[in-house]
Amino acid sequence: MIQAYILIEAEPVRVQDLIQELPDMELDGSIIKQVHAVTGRYDLIAFVESPDLQSLGN
Repeated sequence: MIQAYILIEAEPVRVQDLIQELPDMELDGSIIKQVHAVTGRYDLIAFVESPDLQSLGN
């Protein structure tokens, strides 16, 4: 199992919606476990678990 943090840029009006929508979403075997809003260049940080690097990249 691979764990990674993904930095996300989002429209400011969508940040709160994405915090609710993204957790537990499964994408090609990878699962978004947590999403947090941050300040700075990126708007969100997602903690993702994936079975392998290829799945994480997809």
